[in-house]
Amino acid sequence: MQELSKIHLIFLCAGNICRSPFAAILFEKMIKEGPILDVSTFKIQSGGFILQKDVIIHPFTAKALLDYHVSDERIKEHIPRHMRKNKEDLRNATALIVMTKDHRDVLLPSKYREKCILLSEAAENKVVELPDPALYNSYKDYKSLMDQIANYLLIMIKKLENLKTHIKS
Repeated sequence: MQELSKIHLIFLCAGNICRSPFAAILFEKMIKEGPILDVSTFKIQSGGFILQKDVIIHPFTAKALLDYHVSDERIKEHIPRHMRKNKEDLRNATALIVMTKDHRDVLLPSKYREKCILLSEAAENKVVELPDPALYNSYKDYKSLMDQIANYLLIMIKKLENLKTHIKS
């Protein structure tokens, strides 16, 4: 990642209704509430690759965000974005953070793959696939995956905080 003056992160998944909006919204909240990083130094977005009409955030995603004390107003602000219509953001992003290898290797145009990393790799330097929770019928299973994403986000934030602290000293 580039220096901490302005970091443009885009969290990506297939439809931008489950994993990527959860990650972007929660990451933003965690940064705002943290003691070291300043949310104004970030541009945090989410997007997807499957075009869907008249779709809103998945109800289980909204419930999981509420469980993490994200305001209902903030959740309702999310509008799914189709990234093939937002190539400028892909071009200008510091890093593209995906949930599965297929997001990177199949859905993401090849010219952007050099700045792409799996969320698990960004957090723990290992490949862990985070499957599409829209296929889950139970909120318990869905929330378990969202908790895993939240844990990776916490680890990423700790890394960024350590980097910022190290740069200042």
